[in-house]
Amino acid sequence: MLVVTNTIRIKAGFGKQVAGRFAEAKGVQQMPGFVRLEVWLGAGQEGEEELKVCTVWENEEAFKNWTSSESFRASHRGASDSKEVMLGATLNKYELIVSGS
Repeated sequence: MLVVTNTIRIKAGFGKQVAGRFAEAKGVQQMPGFVRLEVWLGAGQEGEEELKVCTVWENEEAFKNWTSSESFRASHRGASDSKEVMLGATLNKYELIVSGS
């Protein structure tokens, strides 16, 4: 299993608006190897909020197939309306080592 986090810094007060884009997007859910999507909103540095977009994949290949797909490109085309409030982003990948409940 692979977890990919996209940490997006956003101007304070706009986090839920930007998060709504992920609630509307359904292309990723149709991709082979996709497991789950979670979007978390938290406080960032002063004057900022932080969105953490977490996608879980069966493996690295499934994630790479998503990022090279037409569905990925289509889902990012409308992002320009959020660019004014987005301050930066960082992408990280993690391999699942231990899981429990």
